[in-house]
Amino acid sequence: MTKEELAMFDFALKLAPFGIGDEHILTEFGVFPTVFYRRLQRLLTRHPIVNDSVRRRLNELCTLKLAPTDRDRDPSHTRVGTLRHSLECTTASVYTPGS
Repeated sequence: MTKEELAMFDFALKLAPFGIGDEHILTEFGVFPTVFYRRLQRLLTRHPIVNDSVRRRLNELCTLKLAPTDRDRDPSHTRVGTLRHSLECTTASVYTPGS
């Protein structure tokens, strides 16, 4: 296991119980949190050094962090959706068929 991989495990183990730390991942590891958690999941499957309870706990953390949020699933919360809706309303009030 490389120094960086050990640092990732250490970081996740220290901060996982508190559900914090995502704001430090980019500065600490140079990657976005989603990349960090994907790499951590890969490490968990490749390195049998980690005991089962730690592996399970970290895998649950990765799964939770990588799961899409409700906001990710609902396009009506995006600016594009709002803008599109606004344009449709504006167009409907300006244009009347048959005039």
